[in-house]
Amino acid sequence: MGGLILILPVLAFDVWLLATTGKKQLKTWTQARAWLRLAAAAGLGVALGIWLAFFVQYNWDTQTRAQGFPIPDAFSSLQNGRWSAFLPPRSLALQLLGIAANFLSGLAAPLLPFKAAEFLRSVKAEL
Repeated sequence: MGGLILILPVLAFDVWLLATTGKKQLKTWTQARAWLRLAAAAGLGVALGIWLAFFVQYNWDTQTRAQGFPIPDAFSSLQNGRWSAFLPPRSLALQLLGIAANFLSGLAAPLLPFKAAEFLRSVKAEL
């Protein structure tokens, strides 16, 4: 259950970003009837979420490869010059939560520039 220390903050951040900035952008784009922008952001988010959850593989170190980003949900190791099969964590619940966090991270990623712009506007207003 130590994996929850990594998974829960990522899930909380993604949910927060979708609930605040995502809701605001959805309202802005629907009122402006900017359906193309909305569809592009949603399509990019879904594609990025699927890619992060199921297709991203990277080397953790010289002997270990991880799958899934930002939360690795499966690992393989280099043995005798060949990579072993991916080994999921012992807990299916942790693996599914990791996959959900990875998908939500991809879904929320297109909203990061809007959150940064919102932050800069609020800082500028305070100056």
